[in-house]
Amino acid sequence: MNTEQRDAAQQEMIRWLSGPLELGREPAQIECVGTFKLRGLCYYIFRFKKNAGSRWTLGVCGGYKDGSLEHCGHIFSEPEEYGEVDAAKRSAHLVKRVNQYWKEQARIEEKHKKKPGNFKNIVLLEQAVWDREALKKELKEKWKLEDKIGLGKAKGVEKAKKIPDQETFTLHWHSAVVTVAMVPSPVAGHEVDNGAKKNHTWRNASLSVKRHNAHLSVTVMHGKLSAVESGMLLVKTVAACCSQKGVLGIYANGTVYQTEQYKHFAGMARAGVFPIRNLVWFGCYNGKKGICGYTFGLSQFGYDEIEVLNSTASEQELDDFLLALSNYVIYHKIVLKHGEVLGFQTWQKLPVTRSRGVAVPGESIKVGFPGVKTAPKTGYSRYVGEI
Repeated sequence: MNTEQRDAAQQEMIRWLSGPLELGREPAQIECVGTFKLRGLCYYIFRFKKNAGSRWTLGVCGGYKDGSLEHCGHIFSEPEEYGEVDAAKRSAHLVKRVNQYWKEQARIEEKHKKKPGNFKNIVLLEQAVWDREALKKELKEKWKLEDKIGLGKAKGVEKAKKIPDQETFTLHWHSAVVTVAMVPSPVAGHEVDNGAKKNHTWRNASLSVKRHNAHLSVTVMHGKLSAVESGMLLVKTVAACCSQKGVLGIYANGTVYQTEQYKHFAGMARAGVFPIRNLVWFGCYNGKKGICGYTFGLSQFGYDEIEVLNSTASEQELDDFLLALSNYVIYHKIVLKHGEVLGFQTWQKLPVTRSRGVAVPGESIKVGFPGVKTAPKTGYSRYVGEI
């Protein structure tokens, strides 16, 4: 075993566990208990304790090329108790599972970029119970949306696919088609659980979403509507779904939103302002040399996701910056390109590069944002006006 590489992996594991999405501080105890190889890369297996009296839990860090002290970004932990007998098998399975998740996310990202304006959100339900008439009434009375099929559907609109053995609600709005379908089973796979872990503002997200036994699939096919108009339509529909009984959360933009959180952000749509926080998630985490931030959702509008790495800014400053920049990109249809220099002020010079994503799948735009001295002093209204 390469002891220098092992020590580097242990420090990375401690840093990961100290983040707000994991333990929130360094583990009380941590030990490297083994290694394994996967696709030519070396992975280190750890067991750790949150508190001195708590149980051992499994963690994995890798993969490392021969002699390298830089891992490829695969660092994970499981809430289940550590078991010595099957630790290597479980660790390899964890790496494969997360790899598959990111491959699928990358595929979806590329699909969105090629066909912007089509959206899908998932409303997580405790039980397979819903009230279509109540949804229809709320859409009409609160959001001023009602089916326009009686007025004649525009040519070329893609028909909503009929899903057998599922209750559906369909709304035709100008050239767009909105479909809400009841699925009487949990969301397959691990995407919802992974999405719950990304919401750094909701500590109990993972526990809450595990209670879901059904979900509403909300899709918008934009027709001739712009991506902005289509996005507004989606947010209004999902916000109306939030009033259904037993809603546990909303899976959108690779993240699980708290129900009240989603409804709060959707309030902007009622005011006629673009509800960007419902359509783009702004995440953050601690990097090696500073705070890092990323967007997840810009691909739905046809743009690369944006990342800021190792900034000296505060979490709030970085969030404000990514929010303002994303609004600017969407509203003004700006394509950020590798090698450009970005600035909201004449004196501001922020380098732009495009490379493989760190916290997002596929390629992403990296913007060098050092901190508050160069942050734009603005809110929503400067970049996105009334729709």
